[in-house]
Amino acid sequence: MTNSSQPTPANGTSSSPVSNSGASSVASNVSPNGHINQPSIVVSTHPNQTGTTTSTHRRTRSERVALHMAPQGYFAKTIAAMRQEHYGLILLIMFMTSLVISAIIGAWDPPFTYRLHDIVPRSIICNTEFKVKSPSAREYEIERVRKNAVHIYSNNTESLDTLRENLWSVISTFITAHSYENLTDKEREIWNLFLIPRGQKQVPPNVNLQKTFAKFISHFDDPKMVDQLNNQLRIVFSNYGIHGLITSLDFSANEGNIEKILVYPRNKTPEQAVEFKLREVQISDGSSLRELLRKYLPSGMQNETFVNQIFNWIYPQLKSTLIEDKNATALSIKKQVGEVKDVYVTYAPGRILVESNSILDMDALMLLRAEYEAAMCNRAENNRVRRIVRFNSLVVTNMILFIVCWSFLRKRERRRPQTPLSFLFLMSLISLTIAASKFLHGGTLTNAEWELLPILIFVMTVSIMYSWELSVVFSFVIVLIISFGGGGSIATLIVLFSVSVATAIQLGRLRYRNKLLLVSFNSGLVAFILTIMVGLFSGRELAVVLFFDGLTNWVWSFLAGLLMTGLLPFIEGYFGILTDMTLLELGSVSHPLLQSLNRLAPATYGHSMQVGTIAETAADAIGARGLLTRVGAYFHDIGKIMKPEYYTENQGEKENIHDKLEPQISTIVVVAHVKDGVDLARQHRLPKPLIDLIEQHHGTSLVSFFFGRAKNKDDQITQQIDESTFRYPGPKPQTKEAAILMIADACESACRSMGTTATPGKVENKVHVIIKQKLDDGQFDDSGLTLRELKTIENSVIKSIIAANHGRIRYPGQVDEETNNKSSALSEIILHNN
Repeated sequence: MTNSSQPTPANGTSSSPVSNSGASSVASNVSPNGHINQPSIVVSTHPNQTGTTTSTHRRTRSERVALHMAPQGYFAKTIAAMRQEHYGLILLIMFMTSLVISAIIGAWDPPFTYRLHDIVPRSIICNTEFKVKSPSAREYEIERVRKNAVHIYSNNTESLDTLRENLWSVISTFITAHSYENLTDKEREIWNLFLIPRGQKQVPPNVNLQKTFAKFISHFDDPKMVDQLNNQLRIVFSNYGIHGLITSLDFSANEGNIEKILVYPRNKTPEQAVEFKLREVQISDGSSLRELLRKYLPSGMQNETFVNQIFNWIYPQLKSTLIEDKNATALSIKKQVGEVKDVYVTYAPGRILVESNSILDMDALMLLRAEYEAAMCNRAENNRVRRIVRFNSLVVTNMILFIVCWSFLRKRERRRPQTPLSFLFLMSLISLTIAASKFLHGGTLTNAEWELLPILIFVMTVSIMYSWELSVVFSFVIVLIISFGGGGSIATLIVLFSVSVATAIQLGRLRYRNKLLLVSFNSGLVAFILTIMVGLFSGRELAVVLFFDGLTNWVWSFLAGLLMTGLLPFIEGYFGILTDMTLLELGSVSHPLLQSLNRLAPATYGHSMQVGTIAETAADAIGARGLLTRVGAYFHDIGKIMKPEYYTENQGEKENIHDKLEPQISTIVVVAHVKDGVDLARQHRLPKPLIDLIEQHHGTSLVSFFFGRAKNKDDQITQQIDESTFRYPGPKPQTKEAAILMIADACESACRSMGTTATPGKVENKVHVIIKQKLDDGQFDDSGLTLRELKTIENSVIKSIIAANHGRIRYPGQVDEETNNKSSALSEIILHNN
């Protein structure tokens, strides 16, 4: 940043007696973040001095002794590292995670390794006696219950009562007529019904209608017989219909019992139904009715002729009085079916469960599952020691996997969890992923890899939070545990890990949300192709089932992208993750802080924009987060909003305020813009990585201009000035991005102050000197930058500044401002670098 708060004389000329070469060395002493490298280079501004002098900080006695101390042993180094980087706590988290994962996958027992549509290369023999439910046997029992189910009928005798009344009405008509000749044609037709035998359609030819009618009427010569017959007919009909009548059943033998039925009176409930044999209620040939007539008719009317005549009229007009209660019957059958118990089939050891070269269908898979569960039950009872040994061995294996992966990442990947709490979150995420995969694997109904959904969500989350390299390493651990510890196979390992890597590589920097959908779509295609290829390699046929499994894997992959798109805002907010999408939103010039900076300190705003461009290019050159560096550069000097007039670039032609202030006061004012910037950033809820860049962009650099002024202000007073009071509070850059911002800030300020004299050679030399001084001052010690990366950054910064300062054609009448700018160049460079 440009801390251009150094004083400039009111007349526009430099108030510092330092020559251009001295200014160059001063500018190079300050890093973009304000940090100063190892030897503290102090500018002397004593009136008697004609140039710049440098003084190197003298080491203390303890520091000199430390240079000659014997190197620590391996064990001592390990203990020191564990204390410094919380290795002990991290190892404890790894151990607890290993325990949890081993418990999730049930590490004490071997996993169940079969899946639907797997090809069995050899016959599978039963090793443990077990019982398994037989769905077919239970279905047979249910069918038997349905066939034997007794249907329920309701008995309604109103039709019999009506029939009896009609019979008595006809007989009364006949008695009134006295002779056949007195009958009307319709009444004669009714009389014919008394004479037609069952099964015939007309009166037999040998029957004399007049004589038979006269004989029928003769039974009523005694008036008492009329009432007696009426009473007896009541008895006959009441006895005949007491249980109900039915002509035939309206269901087949497969739909219920055809020998018995349940009957209940109409005025009662189905629960009160009584069982009857079908022949007891079936009308059939009417033999039971004939017997009742013979039994209950008056003694003078029990002759066969009179009985047959009454029977001939009644029988054809008999109707069913039983009506099936379908609801009651259905409920009764449902209850009986529900009471059917499961039927178990016992499999003895040595019995072949699945033949060789067969494809596992659902029945075979359930059979193997039952045999596996029985074997594990016996193992739990008889092999407790082996279960404990197996569990502990997997815990140790998982622990070693985590240690190896973390050791690799610690040396190769800087974008990793830096605190025990963040590492605990990562391990918890791994445990949840394995738990979800275990759950989905247990519910698998196809040979598709249902575990893709949680694994890809894990890969996307870790890639966004940290890096795709970190997600690949730990996804490999997850896939290994699932494939071999959870019952998977080599095919599972190939598909899951390949799709995970394909997803992680595509993610990169997430600058728009639709990219998640595109990544998941492409990963789904990879899963689809791999599923088919691995299936063919395993011996499966190129059938619809195989394509369905591949399509299922594609759906799971794409669904992971959809879910992640919805979850991303919550993950960003809750865990404070700073994605490139968020950075693009924050880097908009419409942000309130940037608007205020542009309005109150326009020169500082322009400087920040230029530093952002330079820093982004340099960060991209070494693989750091260029967008984060650029947006951080936009905000790095927002603290100058509080007192913009104290910084040279915003003073214009006004009097330099610092000419009237003590160096110590000026230093306090200049240094305060860092703290003010941090406070403003927190008030506006900027993410922590941006706040860190604001706080670290000057590191612990020395405000050399005011330090030199303080030392030379009063040469008569020989008092020791504390250098620490003229340094920024820090901390030093803790990331590569912060170090790049420090370099870009210092170099842009220094080269801008050179004006039109900034030739490519001078720019290259200036940038090199500044970076060298920052390095010597130890400002990059905690950033993780290597010398190779510093060289790359230097080259990038040089190219960017030269490109920004490219020459232009001078137009006629244009005033050459080079001379006018020389006077202010020196003070501006000093103030910017401080």
